[in-house]
Amino acid sequence: MKDIYELLNEIDLDENEFVEMEVNELETAKVKNALKKSINEKKKWKSKSWRKNIIAASIFVCISATTIGLTFPSYAKNIPVIDNIFRFFDHKKTGPYDKRNEKSDISIVKGNGLYYDYKKFSNTINLTKESNGIKFTINDAVFDGKTVTLTYSIESNQNLGNIGIPLPKIKGMQAIGGSGETKKIDSNKYVGILTASNMEDTKLDVADIHWNIEGMKNPENGTVIKGSWNFAFKVDATDSKIQIAVSSAEKNGVKVNIKKITFNPMSFTVYYDQEVSEMTKKKSDGVYVELEIKDDLGNLYSGRDNGGMGKEGSYNISWSKTFGKLDSNAKELIITPHITLKDYHSNDYAFVSNEIHIKLKK
Repeated sequence: MKDIYELLNEIDLDENEFVEMEVNELETAKVKNALKKSINEKKKWKSKSWRKNIIAASIFVCISATTIGLTFPSYAKNIPVIDNIFRFFDHKKTGPYDKRNEKSDISIVKGNGLYYDYKKFSNTINLTKESNGIKFTINDAVFDGKTVTLTYSIESNQNLGNIGIPLPKIKGMQAIGGSGETKKIDSNKYVGILTASNMEDTKLDVADIHWNIEGMKNPENGTVIKGSWNFAFKVDATDSKIQIAVSSAEKNGVKVNIKKITFNPMSFTVYYDQEVSEMTKKKSDGVYVELEIKDDLGNLYSGRDNGGMGKEGSYNISWSKTFGKLDSNAKELIITPHITLKDYHSNDYAFVSNEIHIKLKK
């Protein structure tokens, strides 16, 4: 399906037919971001940097801030775009490999992106706290029983740089993994998205969230902007179902075990383990498993890691990853593990394991 920008490009329009409409700064930033992505479409994608094995509760989530520095004529401010932070971060190009260029770490996704339907099932929060010249607003929240996804916006009297913020605490979740991203949309104005996922088997009906932010950290120089942005709110879980899917693949001393898959109206999450042999441990400084998922209809699903959990120093780790909405006509998922063996003194070694086929239960 073509997006709005592709459709507009095919229409022959007379500029005198336009009626100007006022839009907010986020909508303007969305247009800029989409245009910048289209300009950079043909550039060579940089390989993905090594990702940390475990993201635990109470640590800073490093969230990058990207400055958009394009110049637009005045009428660009009047292009109507949906005000939706989820869709602002809905990258459709994501995954371990680009089928057009094996050196790239980007896959072309057929179908909608990860956050395409999130707004429809989200709860409007709109809680704002201001401290030390920084206004922090939680805009929306979605909870699927195990993973909370939050959108937020920040207004600041200073440049925050590549800010990092701590994960929220959720009552009943002892082990939380997460990830996040923040983008600069204007002078000292930012929007962001963050996920916090329960790494244990517990499934909750309500997320009782306490997000106490006492500082925003710039990992580049180690500086921390102190403040007090404290939030407390609850979010009901969406309807969901669980399919136990015990299956595995093994190659070069790394075994990937699929444990279960949870489905909800806007996404699905795969829970899996990696087991590393003693011989492979001795040859590498770390092991990371990334899943690429497609279905029997040809859809390649975009996803985001929820972090992992394992014993300190162990290469055996439990992971989960959330993907976009499942095509209702799909009958099978084809899961391909992409494995990287990290070597701190030379080049990393990456390889593709055997496919895992999961029949879907309706």
